[in-house]
Amino acid sequence: MKTAKRIGCIVLAIVYGIVLFVTLLCAALLIADTAVDATARTLPSYPREDISALLEKEQWTDADYETLYRQTGVGRTALDEMKNDPQRILSFQDALFYDGELDHEIVAFTTKRDIFADSHYTAPMVDLQDGDVLLTSTCHTFGWRNGHSAIVVDGALGSTLESVSLGIPSELRTYGSDWFRYGTNFLVLRLKGASAEERAQIAATAAERLYKVPYSLTVGFLSPKDQGETPRETHCSHLVWQAFYYFGYDIDSDGGPLCSTHDIAQSDLFEVVQVFGFDPVALW
Repeated sequence: MKTAKRIGCIVLAIVYGIVLFVTLLCAALLIADTAVDATARTLPSYPREDISALLEKEQWTDADYETLYRQTGVGRTALDEMKNDPQRILSFQDALFYDGELDHEIVAFTTKRDIFADSHYTAPMVDLQDGDVLLTSTCHTFGWRNGHSAIVVDGALGSTLESVSLGIPSELRTYGSDWFRYGTNFLVLRLKGASAEERAQIAATAAERLYKVPYSLTVGFLSPKDQGETPRETHCSHLVWQAFYYFGYDIDSDGGPLCSTHDIAQSDLFEVVQVFGFDPVALW
């Protein structure tokens, strides 16, 4: 009888221990998930300035370009394209300093995405070109900002090629860039020193070889990082990495087995065409 009671006490202690562990784990994950809100959107670390006089100048100096970039988040290339449209440039300044209330949406079972409470707000975006890369850190899972990546395959439409989630093969998304504009931050990157033709070829090759590829988080660990011309698996940042690797560009800034969205953001092979929701100086 005493033995049965002792066993019962041990079993009960184990059950209580498991319940306590699960409770503490859930609390820790909830705290981490809440704490990550602090990095959902980063406003510039400096004040907004009146740039109207700069926009009236016929020619901009290097210092002018730097001021405009810090005030609008728009890089030199895109600024030149919008030079005759000062009101449009001012809309980018409004967006960079926009301090809207934060909200979330569920994008997967364990993953949330940061959006603005004002569901009608979408940030302006520069004119995209084929081969541009779109990045965001808005997606997070239990406190880890895994982010999301895509490559632009039709700049005129803002169409993207993306690997979205487990169980969903990579897909072409017409007006896919709008999804990024709806979140609280994004980056538009463009390959340095490459012609428009080469960047377009990178995009076209990606659309041909990396379309409808199964999603996997283990690529680079349980399977080769370079999946070759007939890839068997991919995920969002790996898909973008693979697209450029076909043409000899290794955009993984740390060269590890996993290419993350953050790794791409840190690559010195890209120029920043636009930054929104990140500090233009520190980026991500």
